[in-house]
Amino acid sequence: MTHTRILSKVLASLLLTIIFGPSLFAQKTANFSGDWAIKLGDRVFIVVSLEAIPGGTAHYGGSLSRPQHFSTAGGASFSGITGPVIRLPIVESTVQENCLLFTTQNPADANNKDDFQLCVLDEGRGTLKIDFPGLDPWPLSKEKGPVVVSTEWDSARSYFLDSTGVSSPEMKKVFDEDQKDRQLSIGKIDWEVVGKADMARRETTRKLLSDGKLHTGEDFERAAFVFQHGESPDDYLLAHTLAMVAVARGQSSAIWIATATLDRYLNSIHQPQIYGTQFFTPQNGPVTQEPYNRSLISDAVRRQLGVPSQAAQEEQRKQYEKERSTP
Repeated sequence: MTHTRILSKVLASLLLTIIFGPSLFAQKTANFSGDWAIKLGDRVFIVVSLEAIPGGTAHYGGSLSRPQHFSTAGGASFSGITGPVIRLPIVESTVQENCLLFTTQNPADANNKDDFQLCVLDEGRGTLKIDFPGLDPWPLSKEKGPVVVSTEWDSARSYFLDSTGVSSPEMKKVFDEDQKDRQLSIGKIDWEVVGKADMARRETTRKLLSDGKLHTGEDFERAAFVFQHGESPDDYLLAHTLAMVAVARGQSSAIWIATATLDRYLNSIHQPQIYGTQFFTPQNGPVTQEPYNRSLISDAVRRQLGVPSQAAQEEQRKQYEKERSTP
């Protein structure tokens, strides 16, 4: 081959690279080798250890390590984590673009196999999905050094994938402002001013929720209070949902706002409240709890939920009436 022909091929190659980009000639293959970890807070929950098989073509071996027992609620939270760490060897694997499809096998039962898909998102980040309907992929990270599955779990606690253990300072600020606006006695609050501020606080909280900025039970309890001070049935139903999330994340004090949000939702759709947490101040009548289904929930159950007995509620109602009539 002459120098002229070689130069022509080089120039042609360079021109194609300029026009179409380097991806025309080479596509970077995802690097699956290494230890990939799923963490619940600061604890390592699952480790996938991968290594390329010598002489193989895009196949990997390794193992998946995890606690022996656990249960999951929709794949977003995990509870009942107990037992020793078990290591399940990878017995089959296939690469499909940026994903590795692999199968693990229980050493004690050759017929007990699970199929997984590990996809690389970018350098150091990926997802792991088990072949089971209704579960979203779990986020995982590629670790730089050796990593082991934690054995320090509370079997009575639920652990969440997105839990950081740190409450949102912005959510606290919104909640503190919400509570400050309600420190005056019941008849002395300028509800027109407070209502506008409440609307702005709901929008701020809604954005924090949509951006995934709330992580702790405390965060969700505060968010529930903000939407409890909403204007529509949807606000109150969302508040109730947030309160349930708070309880699920270990914020036991949120059980009260869970009851109050349901009472307010029922009232907003013209149904009687059932716990007695809501007091109303009609212009031409005394402070009241009506409509109120007093027979559905016993005082014994109210006590479990942190809700006052009906007798104590009546004392509250009289106090509110007194405050209302005081100049």
